[in-house]
Amino acid sequence: MSIALALAGCSTPIVKPAVDLPGKFAATAASGMEPEVAWWEAFKDPVLSDLVRRAMRDNRDIKIASERLCAARAGESISRSWLFPSVSGSASGIDRSSGYDTATKAGYPDTKTASVGLDVSWELDLSGRLRAGASAAQAQALAAEHSVRGVRLLVMSDVASNYFTLVGAQRQVDTLRAMSAMQDETLRLVTARQRVGLATVFDVERAEADAASARGQIPPLETLAAVARHRLAVLIGDQAFNAAAIVPSRGDVVVPQPQPGQPATLLERRPDVLELMAQLDAANARRQQAAAEWFPRLFLGASYGSQGLELNGVGLGAARYTNVAGLLTMPLFNAGRTRAINEVAESGQREALLRTEDGIARALEDVENSLVGLSQERRRSASLQSAVVAADSALGRAQSLYDRGQIDLLPLLDAHRVRLTMRLNANDSNTRLLLDSVQLYKALGGGWQVFESVPPAGTATAGAVRPLS
Repeated sequence: MSIALALAGCSTPIVKPAVDLPGKFAATAASGMEPEVAWWEAFKDPVLSDLVRRAMRDNRDIKIASERLCAARAGESISRSWLFPSVSGSASGIDRSSGYDTATKAGYPDTKTASVGLDVSWELDLSGRLRAGASAAQAQALAAEHSVRGVRLLVMSDVASNYFTLVGAQRQVDTLRAMSAMQDETLRLVTARQRVGLATVFDVERAEADAASARGQIPPLETLAAVARHRLAVLIGDQAFNAAAIVPSRGDVVVPQPQPGQPATLLERRPDVLELMAQLDAANARRQQAAAEWFPRLFLGASYGSQGLELNGVGLGAARYTNVAGLLTMPLFNAGRTRAINEVAESGQREALLRTEDGIARALEDVENSLVGLSQERRRSASLQSAVVAADSALGRAQSLYDRGQIDLLPLLDAHRVRLTMRLNANDSNTRLLLDSVQLYKALGGGWQVFESVPPAGTATAGAVRPLS
């Protein structure tokens, strides 16, 4: 019977994702180099690196996910415990005083009983139902572990994105303030020229509009910088009230050249894909567990103990008892419940398979989109940098002409304004380039390995994911 049940359990289908992985990403040339693990270090910004480390240590979302992992591991222990015998102890005592019955004029003896026993119960896992349940719980615990890694990746990418948003907004504010000062100076000169008849009212109104427009662009950027700073404070486990303590670097941030690696290795770095694959393993195990509901279940039980009796104060001694029993049950009729249990498990297995295949396809899509976006933004940034160089050259020529008295101040101020406008566009592109780089690193996965504790030597399971101490 055991051999038959084991063979029946092995016949339960185990499904695996069938997604064809290309040899390389379509948006880039083939590369044998894998992405950097500590990718935030590639930006060469010490403030960013410090913020990432603080977030990995103190972020509340990571701590919440870690608690869910602890609960999942406890559930794994509970499921595995059913594979072993359960032993319990019992003790009881009764003191009964009967007294005298006046109606029958008869007396009843006073009795005292005491018993101590040991009970053992065990379900022999003939069909593999309990082993399948333990495997499902183990896979769910692994999925929770990958979920923690996914939260880590999300938090570190959010820290980098908000940091570069803050840096970019501050840089734009500085440029706009310089432009606003230039527009105010232009307004002053045009107003002076209008007083002596060298400019019209229309020229003054246009200068006023330009100056007001430059000033009006500053508040939204200051709001953006404040919001990004507040988000950073919360991400590192602090409060928005203390956000002013976050002071970004003022130097230029390096935009790294990420190496996307091979699509196949993406499945080893993306925590969301790893989580989906673990959930598929759990669904396969639950399918085996449901199939075992058709087969017999064998229970063994034994009780050992001693019971003493005392009548009217006279001890009659203690008697030992032993009871051993076995129970074999098998479903014969339950109104289709067993079939429904298997249908639920089969549907869950198919759903988990589809989710896994869809997750792999979406992961590849994310990388392809990020590669395209980053490549195109690099082209845009190069063009805008060329425009900045041209505007700087034009400003130099205008300054030279003004110094020789060949032009008045207004053309020189116009050249300054064009230069600042080009710098605004170049700053925006540089910020977009940094954000696209972060998005690509997020799509590639990885980085969470840096903040995991190393498992002891000889440990078979993966090391625990804990916040840094």
